Amino acid sequence: MPRRGTSDRDCSRALWLLGLSAPVTADELTAAYRSRISQAHPDRHVGSAERSEAANTLTRALNDARAVVAEWIGSGREWPVAPAHAANRSSRPAPRPPEPAPPAPVCRRTGLRAGDLVRVWPYDGDSRTVAGTVFASRYAPAWVVLEDGSEVPAERVRLASFACPVCGICAGPVVEHPVVRPCPDCLVDLRRLERHAAEAGRVRSAIEARAEAGIATADGIGDERMSERARDRRAWARRLRAAGPDDLHAALISAFTNAFDRWAA
Repeated sequence: MPRRGTSDRDCSRALWLLGLSAPVTADELTAAYRSRISQAHPDRHVGSAERSEAANTLTRALNDARAVVAEWIGSGREWPVAPAHAANRSSRPAPRPPEPAPPAPVCRRTGLRAGDLVRVWPYDGDSRTVAGTVFASRYAPAWVVLEDGSEVPAERVRLASFACPVCGICAGPVVEHPVVRPCPDCLVDLRRLERHAAEAGRVRSAIEARAEAGIATADGIGDERMSERARDRRAWARRLRAAGPDDLHAALISAFTNAFDRWAA
């Protein structure tokens, strides 16, 4: 039997919210619920507090509506008849969930932004373009949204067809216009330097090592532009060996912030 106190009016409202008309089968209920909840789920609206709260409210309402209709189906009771004055109202579609907020230009969780080229595990296919990133909460895994609408766990995505303007590290495959953007390691090093100036020596060594790796990668895929950039970055990092602590920290911060600002603009 339906829950105690459930009225014909409650059932009519639940049907309307789910976009259904009586009589309803269990399969029809499931299909309608899944269609509504897939758009109203709060995880799709984490970019806006107001939209997230609205999505939470609508999700609770849809869950209650599903429970009412499911119990009504199981009870075998006669379906409520919509009153004449409600005919126009029942013909209206159920309320639409809020539109998801657009992704941030640069995701602080993954270091990716719309337009970046990536490869998806097992990393042997063509480059694909990033549309944005989504995650349910601060501690939940991040997902990368690709231009075709598919979503991939961030840990299964690697930058492709790019070169870092700070350290020169790069990746194929070769394309006509590779993305020039700070690599994830450089973004991490920038944050470290902003907090701890004493990290400058370690960061300089890491940049030189990444430049060496960039040269090897660029030579391996036959991209002269990437190879030239990586060699220039290696020479720059080597010149900084003789810099004092303050000058070294200032030079690294300047290189990082200039590259990041040009990329994020």
